[in-house]
Amino acid sequence: MSRSRQGISMTEGRIVRTLILFILPLIGSSIFQQLYNTADFFFVGNWLGKTSAAAVGASSSLITCIIGVFTGIALGTNVVIAQAIGAGKNVDRTLSSSFLFGIAGGIVLMLVGVCFAPGILGILNTPENVMNEAVLYIRIYFLSVPASILYNICSGSLRACGDSKTPFHILVVCGIVNVLGDIFLIRVIPLGIKGVALATIISQWLSLLLIIRSLLKEGRAVRLSFQSMTMDWRILGKILRIGLPSGIQSMVVTLSNVIIQYYINGFGETTVAAFATYYRTESFVYLPIMAFGQAVTTFSGQNTGAAQYKRLAKGTGIAAAMGMAVTFCTAGCILTFPETVFGLFIKDSSVVNETIMIAMVSF
Repeated sequence: MSRSRQGISMTEGRIVRTLILFILPLIGSSIFQQLYNTADFFFVGNWLGKTSAAAVGASSSLITCIIGVFTGIALGTNVVIAQAIGAGKNVDRTLSSSFLFGIAGGIVLMLVGVCFAPGILGILNTPENVMNEAVLYIRIYFLSVPASILYNICSGSLRACGDSKTPFHILVVCGIVNVLGDIFLIRVIPLGIKGVALATIISQWLSLLLIIRSLLKEGRAVRLSFQSMTMDWRILGKILRIGLPSGIQSMVVTLSNVIIQYYINGFGETTVAAFATYYRTESFVYLPIMAFGQAVTTFSGQNTGAAQYKRLAKGTGIAAAMGMAVTFCTAGCILTFPETVFGLFIKDSSVVNETIMIAMVSF
């Protein structure tokens, strides 16, 4: 196994060792990225109460659904860059095209979220007593959407060249900033739910600035250059052909949660808070799945570009088996100690009991 200019080469070496070295930082990155929303909900549930927790939870599935398409675009960027690295061409032009597309899409989504938040939350049947806080939270949160989209595109580019450590290190820093921001803006400066959303904005934009700084450095297998940034429509078309089906699939899956959210919101703030608690916890079960999926994407892209198809098939099978084992262990721990796990997010016993009921049915 060798490193491809600050990244792990997936086209040589022992497959299991290569995957493990690449996946561990990915899982760490996923955990710290999840901290953005989980930390918000933890402090809201423990310090601001059930109503505020319901306000945050009322919009969580909607946000995931809206940015789902651009999650697919980030995946498409990962695949195309990995193939370009394997083939040795068009690496920087791929990142440039995806980055410009992400800027445009992020601005559009931000404006839609800020301008139409009350109407969207009304359609979702958000309880009247949490509507004001929910609108305030989602409007502020959507100011971070461009940063989130562009960060995912940039981190996907780094992972495509085998560098999963840099995104991990950035998310460790920004996860800590988010937690400290929540504490400061809730306890020191009591801004309530507004403070929670502001802490998320600060950490999201900081993560984007740090990863752009990393991509501007000389000597990377993939590099961002604002001076030579240009849109290559042919490459963008390839990214969209790969990324849009994945993004649409993500939207369809999440749309089912949005529909569920509509009916959940009709049961009042206790049930809304319980569903939000379960949704946050369930995310940690899916983190290993996402990490192994991202690893296989990079592994497949590099080996496809290098025409090593037997290695590709073997590596995919190994990653799938490893991912299943880790997922079963994670879900098992949650179901074995549900009161302890869910009690970390919110102290209200009625919310915890409803969350346990939801988890037992869902898992």
